[in-house]
Amino acid sequence: MSKKRHSHEEGSNSERMVSYDQGQPLLASEREGGSDLSEEDKLLGNGHGGEGGHHKSKISSWTNTGVIMCANLMGAGVLALPAVMKDVGWIPGLGLIVLLAFGAIYSGSLITRIWVLAEHRKHRADKYGDLGHFAYGEKGQKVVNSVTYFYISVVTVVFHLAAAESLQTVFYDVAGNLCLWQYSLVTVFLVLPLAQIRSLQNVSFLAILGSVTILGTVLIAVCRMLEQGPLEGAHTELINTSRKDIRPKVDTLVLIVFSYCGQAIFTELISSMDKPADFPKAVWSSTLTMMGSYILIASVGYACLGGLAIAPVTDALPEDFWAQIANILLFGHVLVAYIIELNILTKGMCYMWQVLRPGSWPTGKSKESRVQRKVIWGVSSTFLVIMSFLLSNTVSFFSELLAFAGATGGIATTYIFPCLFIVKVDQAISKTEKFVCKTIIVTACIFAVVCLCNTVLDIIQKWQDVGPPFMCMSCNYKKENNLTPGVC
Repeated sequence: MSKKRHSHEEGSNSERMVSYDQGQPLLASEREGGSDLSEEDKLLGNGHGGEGGHHKSKISSWTNTGVIMCANLMGAGVLALPAVMKDVGWIPGLGLIVLLAFGAIYSGSLITRIWVLAEHRKHRADKYGDLGHFAYGEKGQKVVNSVTYFYISVVTVVFHLAAAESLQTVFYDVAGNLCLWQYSLVTVFLVLPLAQIRSLQNVSFLAILGSVTILGTVLIAVCRMLEQGPLEGAHTELINTSRKDIRPKVDTLVLIVFSYCGQAIFTELISSMDKPADFPKAVWSSTLTMMGSYILIASVGYACLGGLAIAPVTDALPEDFWAQIANILLFGHVLVAYIIELNILTKGMCYMWQVLRPGSWPTGKSKESRVQRKVIWGVSSTFLVIMSFLLSNTVSFFSELLAFAGATGGIATTYIFPCLFIVKVDQAISKTEKFVCKTIIVTACIFAVVCLCNTVLDIIQKWQDVGPPFMCMSCNYKKENNLTPGVC
């Protein structure tokens, strides 16, 4: 997310812009005046937005907000759904997609109620972390921000891996023997120049671009699989009762949770609406749209690939021109999302620098100060990209990384935090709903821990079965070892 302030005076008009994907918010408020930074250099602040904070002009209808929510929430996780179906079968897979869609809708309704309560009590709540402050003070805000930042960090690793795999599939016919880590290194050099853009003033456009590219990817994948028909040996089951694949079954739920993640941007979206009371309409419309898309790709992918389904499903497409187009679109999608998430993390690192070493932070508008701030930004963004490169090649398993992201941050931002907040701040909540929320909190916490441990065990097992960190993982290697039924 990015936000451009035109004035720091009370009652000023400003434009809200929201970011893409698994897209996350700027987690703390920007400085409210007295700042000696230029507009493009304003960094994340830790102001909790207490009483008296001004709000931005309301510019979005619920229909526009619903479109932006689809653009933000519907990401690369959708491409793992056929593999999810493989692990549990038709009935549990489709049932969980529907059930967790309504879980996401309930989560959105809770966030709406919390935001309205904060508004009535004159507590500014433009950011997700502001809800944590509203409910539990500064400690609550710090916990929410820390969890969400960690979640964003894991998601950037997922994006780096997805970008590298997309490039590998695009160029499989001319460079089939190149290793995955080599494509990952190419991704570093492609991303680094774009990561130096500090002011993402057109992230709304980027959000729509990201949405169009992922929808195009899904459409091509669905059409090509339907045209190809079921693969030989593609066996499906109503319910997969096999006990030898217990750990993938546990990951199934968190992968679907991840597909609906993005609640951390909801406060920004509500704050931008001309009628915040209509936000539930946006939640319902966007979530049901996503649910329909997820059912489509999951059903077609599982019907055509069966037990051979892999994630991302684009790697299972037939070797032809359309497979390359699908992966080019996927690369564009993850590149857009990657740049926006890097921008958020880089601002966070710069803010930490400013807080931890205030005496060394370059202030003022002189040329020397601007150059120094650009250098700090460059060092921070380079560090983040290099870490994404190292981690994505240490754990180069798409589904396991998605599950890790869901377990460490997705479950908390979608279920745990909203339920914790509403129980704390809504004194009119019924005993029944309070019991339901407390049950969700306990269940979600236990499930997050179980999923986290399960994912770590999965990764260790993959290192033994597939290969250690930084192994070559060329397209030829994947085909020779039956790791993919398709292109790469």
